[in-house]
Amino acid sequence: MPTRKQKRREAKSKRHDYEIVYVDDDGNEVEPPPEAETRTNGSKPVASKAAAPARGGRKQPQPPSWQRAGRRAVLLGVVVFIIFSTLNKSHNYGGAALVAVIYTVLFVPFTYALDRFAYKRFLQRQDAPAKKR
Repeated sequence: MPTRKQKRREAKSKRHDYEIVYVDDDGNEVEPPPEAETRTNGSKPVASKAAAPARGGRKQPQPPSWQRAGRRAVLLGVVVFIIFSTLNKSHNYGGAALVAVIYTVLFVPFTYALDRFAYKRFLQRQDAPAKKR
């Protein structure tokens, strides 16, 4: 069911109907170039169902990988190091680095498990028959 905002946007696109005209150097109307798609209401071309985004406009989750989990963990480690080093009054960077390494090491399997859970749920929803309301 479309939201109020989506309904208003669609109504607006129908109200503001216009046509694109191609003119050559002499001022004569010409056929549109083959790569240009003409749309009468200014909306974007509709993509095929296979390329459509998942439910709710969300992206399709990628299969889990240890490499992606490691990259996320390294980013978290850098952020944790910066936060702990700035909040520490004694400027003990070794302690902040130790905490950042611990958080990074613990975050890798957690992220991988979370990605695996999300991907399995996505696959289950794809295989499940559509429910009627």
